[in-house]
Amino acid sequence: MEKNWTPISTNKEQVQQLVEALQINPLLCELLVQRGVYTYEQAKEFFRPSLEHLHDPFLMKDMDKAVSRILMALEKEQNVLLYGDYDVDGTTCVALIHTFLERIGCKHLDYYIPDRYSEGYGISKKGIEYAHQNNIDVMIAMDCGIQAIEKVDLAHQLGIDVIVCDHHLPSETLPNAIAVLDPKRKDCPYPYKELSGCGVVFKLVQGLAQRGDFLPNTWDDLFDLLVISIGCDIVEMKGENRTLAFFGLSQINEGEASLGIKALIEKSGKELPISIGDLVFGSGPMINAAGRLADAKEAVRLLLSHDPSEATELAISLASKNQERRDYERSITQEAIDLLERSGFTPDWKTIVLSSPNWHKGVLGIAASKLVEKYHRPTIILSKKDGLLVGSARSIHGFDLHQALCECSEWLSNFGGHKHAAGLSLEPQHLSSFQQQFEQLAKDWIPKEVLVPEIPIAAHLDFDDITPSFLKILKQFAPFGPGNRRPVFRSSQVKDTGASRLVKEHHLKANLKQANSQTFDGIGFWMGHHFDTIIQKPIDICYVIEENRWRGKTSISLNIRDIKS
Repeated sequence: MEKNWTPISTNKEQVQQLVEALQINPLLCELLVQRGVYTYEQAKEFFRPSLEHLHDPFLMKDMDKAVSRILMALEKEQNVLLYGDYDVDGTTCVALIHTFLERIGCKHLDYYIPDRYSEGYGISKKGIEYAHQNNIDVMIAMDCGIQAIEKVDLAHQLGIDVIVCDHHLPSETLPNAIAVLDPKRKDCPYPYKELSGCGVVFKLVQGLAQRGDFLPNTWDDLFDLLVISIGCDIVEMKGENRTLAFFGLSQINEGEASLGIKALIEKSGKELPISIGDLVFGSGPMINAAGRLADAKEAVRLLLSHDPSEATELAISLASKNQERRDYERSITQEAIDLLERSGFTPDWKTIVLSSPNWHKGVLGIAASKLVEKYHRPTIILSKKDGLLVGSARSIHGFDLHQALCECSEWLSNFGGHKHAAGLSLEPQHLSSFQQQFEQLAKDWIPKEVLVPEIPIAAHLDFDDITPSFLKILKQFAPFGPGNRRPVFRSSQVKDTGASRLVKEHHLKANLKQANSQTFDGIGFWMGHHFDTIIQKPIDICYVIEENRWRGKTSISLNIRDIKS
């Protein structure tokens, strides 16, 4: 698929001012300006994150109410239930506050994770019944709850006080909880709005630590849980998130992670030091696999484990489930591609909607993402459950998926999500009508140029500019994520050295140079079709620079994103 390489524009005066202030490579200053860093002080904060940069937790609306109610529960030795979502963000929420509350002496503490299939996302009636049957006084709902108006009312009727800690967008009406912590509330003055669910819970822990009469250092080793949450929930890597992620990575790479996280990293095959990407593609999927294929409580047990042998055993179990998840994912993705091709797909189609009764519901979202990567179209993958078609949707930049589902709501039994990802269900007889309206909306809303994937190019780079001093500073731009993406560089007139080859027929293992420059290894996944081109003539490449570690040795590699001849 053809891709547009779009240079990121920068203000040259701002770049020059930063060069004079920092006295570093102008290209690095250009990268900083692209990230909104214009002054020496901003650069210092960017390169040297500090806990002093964190905001006062009591700036968050209802924080005082939440802290007061939990302290009362501690004082009266009341029963507290931690209710978290079944994904990485939800399970890390539960593990983080469970660890903290245990340390400060909470004697009656339990947790509950809903079943993805029988209960679905958010606070469930079954979860409320569990709390009632176990005489729970306070329930802290995390990474969910902001839309659970009826369920919170039910809990209130049963005498259960609910505290909501969420980071999703609220509707006009908030749940009638004791406290609703959500920086996206319209009336919330908290200055940073993009926390993960675990980030909101961390602010609650900070508030408790400030108000309570506890021993010091009760929360300053919980950043390892935070960084996994921030990376895997794909929240922006700016501001407070970047600071929290920085300290989480530092804690892990200094060997101070919890037993559970150490076991996950070991099973993922990664060596320290690790990156955000290593967590997102290594440890995170193993945590998620518990909720996708079995019981997400297994992930919480691992994250809370104090027994090395138990942690290892649980990590092995999650790794096995993750492999099973991969097998399902590969199978469903290939079946979906085959089904699409048989259905007569053409580039004129603006959307993809596919269904099969036997596809595993736990990996539909991943399969939809794979098809978006391949075809660059808003994609919905559906399976069958209890007589309904249920599934996941993923979108492309420029198409508001949630708004589209709102427009098609007459055909849907249920739906929820945001611009880029959503879940939905509908009756089988409505599929054709829904499909037609969804496609028509995309034709009306998506300009032709949006259907061509775009690669933002941070800068043009010559191979001889990739020096040790350049790389040393570039590494300090990490941790990377939305809003602080790993920069994509473009290099021109690149030639094969004669050592390039195909790997497993589909992937390109390149060895490249420019004129008489130094040579670099590069990997182009699913770019085997470019092999004949690169061995015959010079090419332009766009790529990110990565460090590879293997058996204690570090090498520089170019992760190639696209090739033009």
